[in-house]
Amino acid sequence: MMKKERSIFRMILTAMLVVLGLEVLLLLLAFYFSNMGPQMNQNAMDIVEKQVENRSAYLENVMLANQDLSVLSAKINETTASLTEEGAIDLETLDDSGENAMPLLSAVSANLISTLRSKSVTGIFMVLNTEDLDQIGADVTLPGVYIRDLDPSTTPSERNTDLLLERSPIQLVKQMDVATDKGWFSSFPPEALEEESFIYQVFQAAYQDKGQLDAAEYGRWTRKPFVLKGDGRSALAYTIPLIFEDGTVYGVLGVEMLTSYMQSLIPNKELQNQGFGTYYLASTREELSGKSVEFQEAACSSSAGTIQNFSAESMTLTKESGDYWLKDTPTNKVSFASVRPLTLYSRNAPFSGEQWVLVGTVETTYLFAFSNHVIFLMGVAIVMIVAVGLICSLIVSRYLARPISKLSGEVAAAQKNPTAMPKFSTTHIRELDQFATAVTQLSHDVLNTSTKFLRIMEMASVDLGGYEVRKDSPTVYVTENFFSMLGIPEKKEENLTKERFQEIMTEFESVCRSSKGYAGDLIYHIPLPDGKIRYVRIETTSEADAQVGLVEDVTAVTTERLRIEHERDYDPLTGLYSRRAFQRESKAIFARPEKLKHAALIMMDTDNLKHMNDTFGHDWGDKYIRRAGQCLAWNTPPGTLCARISGDEFNVLFYGYDSQEAIREEIRNLKTAVKETSLTLPSGRELHLSISGGIAWYPENSREFPIMKKYADFAMYQVKRTQKGELAEFDPEIYRKEAVATEKRQQFQKLIREELVRYYFQPIISGKTGETIAYEALMRVSLPMITNPGQVMELAREEGCLHEIERITMFKSAESYLFLEREGLISGKEKLFVNSVASQHMTEAESEEYARRFTSLQSRLVVEITEEEGMDSSALEIKRNTLGLQGNFALDDYGSGYSNEKNLIDLSPAYIKVDISIIRDIDKSQDKQQIVSNIVSYAHERNMQIIAEGMETAAELETVLALGVDLLQGYFLARPAAVPSKISDEALAVIQAFEAKQTASS
Repeated sequence: MMKKERSIFRMILTAMLVVLGLEVLLLLLAFYFSNMGPQMNQNAMDIVEKQVENRSAYLENVMLANQDLSVLSAKINETTASLTEEGAIDLETLDDSGENAMPLLSAVSANLISTLRSKSVTGIFMVLNTEDLDQIGADVTLPGVYIRDLDPSTTPSERNTDLLLERSPIQLVKQMDVATDKGWFSSFPPEALEEESFIYQVFQAAYQDKGQLDAAEYGRWTRKPFVLKGDGRSALAYTIPLIFEDGTVYGVLGVEMLTSYMQSLIPNKELQNQGFGTYYLASTREELSGKSVEFQEAACSSSAGTIQNFSAESMTLTKESGDYWLKDTPTNKVSFASVRPLTLYSRNAPFSGEQWVLVGTVETTYLFAFSNHVIFLMGVAIVMIVAVGLICSLIVSRYLARPISKLSGEVAAAQKNPTAMPKFSTTHIRELDQFATAVTQLSHDVLNTSTKFLRIMEMASVDLGGYEVRKDSPTVYVTENFFSMLGIPEKKEENLTKERFQEIMTEFESVCRSSKGYAGDLIYHIPLPDGKIRYVRIETTSEADAQVGLVEDVTAVTTERLRIEHERDYDPLTGLYSRRAFQRESKAIFARPEKLKHAALIMMDTDNLKHMNDTFGHDWGDKYIRRAGQCLAWNTPPGTLCARISGDEFNVLFYGYDSQEAIREEIRNLKTAVKETSLTLPSGRELHLSISGGIAWYPENSREFPIMKKYADFAMYQVKRTQKGELAEFDPEIYRKEAVATEKRQQFQKLIREELVRYYFQPIISGKTGETIAYEALMRVSLPMITNPGQVMELAREEGCLHEIERITMFKSAESYLFLEREGLISGKEKLFVNSVASQHMTEAESEEYARRFTSLQSRLVVEITEEEGMDSSALEIKRNTLGLQGNFALDDYGSGYSNEKNLIDLSPAYIKVDISIIRDIDKSQDKQQIVSNIVSYAHERNMQIIAEGMETAAELETVLALGVDLLQGYFLARPAAVPSKISDEALAVIQAFEAKQTASS
């Protein structure tokens, strides 16, 4: 889709507006990400928080100092105790009248005034009572004293003229000479005993608790301001009980702070935005961590009222995002609140649930006034920037676009007269003037270049032609030789339209044969009148508004390429495919199973090539190979892949058949043709062609080309080993057996390389004592396909590795035996019987190493010679004289094999081991017993010892003992093990019983 054109003025204006917009956006983003507004608001709140924190710490210190009445309380208790002892007062009647309380009030009045002077309080009081306030009458009055100092900050008068008595007996007024206030009473009226009074809560808590705690623990500040009867001033009081030493609660003691004085301690003027903040001294019984907390106001300092302004109302603060807020529902005003707790009570005190706080509030309208003003100024600044930017953008865009618009008009005028050279006026803008000059110069250069290019094309050795199709032109430009190079009759049309040109090219592509070149482009084959072929290549390039095509004559290059490809893909001797071409074509066919259907791969060799080369020379060998290739090419159906792979090796691939039988028919025809093909030798004799080959089937044998090659190759070599001149099919069963045999041979070679054998030891027992005389080292192997020593020996004979087995047996058995000896698993006195191959012996170097490593074992070593191998007298002689061996031999498996007596005479062993086949069921066979008796007699006459091996029953053991056998071996006595076991108890019992019987009979 073509983009809509725009004027230069509009483009410049749009660009400038985009820049202006980006600048404004960056400014807004900077303001937003800087978090300026919220940060300024947070700073304002932090300042309020800090001011409230400092003021709360100061107020907490003042109130804690004022409520410390422990010294005064102790003094009063001491005075009370003294007066009680003197009989001046009686606690039972102390609260009956002011006359009864007068001695105590008179005695402590000076202490009360002293304490009043020492603290930042406006009053001090003491009320006497020893009865439960819930049980006394409604009209009862209590004696006591209440002294007030309306201005504690001034210097006190020496004669107490600045003090006023609010409550006291008349006698005390006369005695103290202190003026009474306008609301003076001689005692505390019933109103002072109400539940929310400064007396009731504290006294009742101590009274009901029987004064178990310290008096200070019962201390409490009144949550609401109170006003004494007859007076208009409100105050907060802190009260503690008077507790006698016996736990009797006989009154209360306390101090007061007028709310006017309390307001002076929390001046709201210090809060941010002076005149708009408020301090609240309040208390709550709720947790401060809740989302909303209700507080009981005790004192309030605010510019909204007079200095005496206070409220007994409650207020509720809500918590949002960790901050407290005070919302005034009637006016919808919101204030930020900073809440700081005051720790006035100990954790376990009765009134510790009443949490006192100092709350500082500032209405958000005033608190955030500065940040709101800054944001407003930023908005005004942005609006002004946008307005000025728009005006400037219009002016600058108009100024820059004017000369370009003028030049554009001149260009448009020049287009209307293409034959004239364009002329442009000066714009005084360097780039535009350079552009105008360049356009004029290019007009000259295009004309010159076109002329030169046409001359070069005419002079070039390679024929070139071309065309150009432009979107803005209805006709097509073609060179004079374009159609002739394509073999198309000359077109004389002056104005060749795009539609007509497309028809001509479509018809050409449909009838002209083509092939792919090296780069993947199409090469067209143009037949010439003389029978030759011209090869041309058409290359096109598309631009925004035009398509340009080039026709190039590539006949020489293509002819050379085809020649090289033929030499690469075809064997020069036979004309068949080469190995590389066969591999490529076969893989391409196997990639399309639907094309393969049923297929057969034949790998074959000629049989008589070496004889031909040796007898008649290599030239005749080449003729023999060529004849074989011709036979394959002439006697296989079209489409069959035939290739000479190397030397006299050929491959043939039949594919695309519906059944195996159809392919077999073709193979039979090929075999017949091979037998009928011959070559006349220089001697005149006819030599018939002989080919041996293997056949692998698709998909019966495999669907993979590499695997089929392996199977066909296996089948071919099976034929060459059995009957040459035949084509045999792949036999999976033979292949599997060969593979198993190969795998087994590979495992055997690994066993030899890594010495993957271990040795178990079976005890050889004395027939007289039942003691272990020797151990026979027995080979054990546990490979996947080799599991017993018999298989090892069989493979060793086949692979010619009997010497390696001899070396491994001698060294590994000795190492294992010495290991058992070092670990204390055997005593080390027993002999070691090692099986040796009769025809093998260690080399001189091996013998020297064996003698060096196993010196301590030489005297205990017995070499067993097995009759499975024919006796080699030279090997036997070398063993007798081998370093590390003492010439002690044992003839193993006597009674099996061949030439027993001859081997016995040649070896002259120290031990003869009677074969297991004779010992088995010897108790039931007189013939076997006679054989053993004969050999025992023979051996004992020559100082030889007889070993009966393979015993598995007690009867066999008893029989051989009776026949005079010297040593015993078999599963009945002890089984072979890596760590040899002791003789079984049952076998030992048989030996001991026989020996005892022999001793008794003698």
